[in-house]
Amino acid sequence: MIKSILYTLMFLIISFSSPILSGKEISVMSFNVENLFDNKDDPNKNDETYLPKSMKLSKNHIDECNTISVTKWRDDCLNIDWTDEAINYKISVIVAAITSYGESGPDIIGFQEVENIRILEILFNQLKPKGYKYFSLDEGNDFRGIDNAFISKYEIIEKTLHPIVFSGGSDKQIGDTRGIYEGQFLVDDQIISIYNVHFPAPHNPLFMRVDAFKTLNELSKKNDKTSIALGDFNVTSREESQENLYKSFSKDWYISHIDECGGCKGTSYYFRDKTWSFLDSIMIRKKRSANFKESSVKIVNHPLQTREDGTPIRFDSYKLIGISDHFPVVAIIELN
Repeated sequence: MIKSILYTLMFLIISFSSPILSGKEISVMSFNVENLFDNKDDPNKNDETYLPKSMKLSKNHIDECNTISVTKWRDDCLNIDWTDEAINYKISVIVAAITSYGESGPDIIGFQEVENIRILEILFNQLKPKGYKYFSLDEGNDFRGIDNAFISKYEIIEKTLHPIVFSGGSDKQIGDTRGIYEGQFLVDDQIISIYNVHFPAPHNPLFMRVDAFKTLNELSKKNDKTSIALGDFNVTSREESQENLYKSFSKDWYISHIDECGGCKGTSYYFRDKTWSFLDSIMIRKKRSANFKESSVKIVNHPLQTREDGTPIRFDSYKLIGISDHFPVVAIIELN
C-alpha cells in the first residue's frame, strides 16, 4: 500500500514537472507595414517622400526628388501628401489587421519598415487596449530610416541590433540594408530570443541575402536559448526555385511556409510577372525545445487589405485604402 502511494506521488511529481506536459504556447506575427513614417523631416535620413505636400514646394526638395531614377519613387517623393489624416488612417488599418487575429491579436509582433520610436509609440498606444505592454525599436543605418521593431504582451528584457556581415557590396547597397534586431522576451520563467529581420531587397545582389542568412545562422548557433526568426527575408519565389535559400536552411530551422503552410499562396504578389512569393516567414531553430503548433501558421488576409482576387492592396494615402504590399504571417509556437 505504501509503495503504491509512493509510486503515485512520484508519477504526479514527474507529470507536473515534465517540460512536455507543462509546455506553453505563444503566438507571434511578422508584419512588414510598408513605410510607416511620421511626417516630420529627419535631416539625417532620406524621408522626404513622407512629408505633407506643403513641405514639398521648395526648389531644393523638387531637385532632390528629381535625382531619383525609379519613376514611381520619384513621383511619390514629389506628390505624396503625408498628412496627419493619412497617418492616422494607416495606423487604424494596421491595428485592424493585427487584432483580427484571435480575440486580441498575437502575443508578440515583429514589424518591418517603421521609421522611428515616435511613430511606433503611436501605433503601440492604439494596441494597448488589447493587452500589449511593451515596445522597442533601435535606430539602424538604413539611409531611408526604416527600422525593425517589436510590440509585445511579454516583457522585452534585452534588445540588440546585430550588423550583417557582408562579404562585399557598394556603400549604396549596404546603406540600403537593416541589421538583425534581436529581442529577448520573458515568457513566464523562460527567456526566448526572437530575431527580427529585413534582409536586402531583391534588387540587391544574391550574395547579400546569402550573407544575411549566414549571419542569422551564426547568431543563433551561439545562442542556447529557444530561437525564433521572423520578418521580411526578401526571397522571391523565382530566387528560391533557383537558389534554395530557404530550403538550404531547413536542416537547422523549421520554416513556416515549408513545414506548416503548404497550401498558402504567399505573403507578397508581383503584378508584373503574376507570381506569389513568401518574402515574409517565421522560422524556429531546431533542437531548441520549440516547434510550430500543427496547422497554426496563417496568412492574415484582412478585407481592408485584400482584393477580390486575393492579392494585397498597398496603402494609398490619397484614396485612404489598403494597408501594405505584404500580408502578415502568424503562427503559434509550442515552448517545451
